Amino acid sequence: MAIWQYLLIVVPENSINDNYECIFKNNKSDFLPDTDSFWKNFDGNISSIISELDNIIPKAGWGDETCLNWKGNEKKEEDNDACICLNDDKTKIEEFHFRIDLRKASNITNVFQSILSLCEKNNLLLMDLKGNILKPIIETLIESIKVSNAYTFLSDPVKYLENLSKNSSDETRT
Repeated sequence: MAIWQYLLIVVPENSINDNYECIFKNNKSDFLPDTDSFWKNFDGNISSIISELDNIIPKAGWGDETCLNWKGNEKKEEDNDACICLNDDKTKIEEFHFRIDLRKASNITNVFQSILSLCEKNNLLLMDLKGNILKPIIETLIESIKVSNAYTFLSDPVKYLENLSKNSSDETRT
């Protein structure tokens, strides 16, 4: 993941309950938390979601039939991407996340808004990396974007890197 990318995890609205935060608190890996349990009762049109993503971001040249990937043009500062993983028989989504390149306004106005529209149409919510549940409306996401590492880095890269260095040196190692 590039530092200028803002990542959101997508989950069905009807799957969220008071215990959703446990997926972040119990995640002991360096990877995104497992969200397949959120998708168990999703009955939306998976083919339609995939087709719409195809119209927003170009398909990537990697992945397979159950792990679908999309990737924007990095050379044009359109480093947006998305991933949907399906179960073996391709009837259920197990994971869905996307990242938006914050370096260019058109990534927000075109790509991000389009994905938010797709989420809204399909009753999907978003989770940021702090575990906040957010509606797919740009106004509700602004605060999350402003406290993201991507935004902080792009606002003042030197300060961001200095803070990383400071936080790293303040750690106690055993």
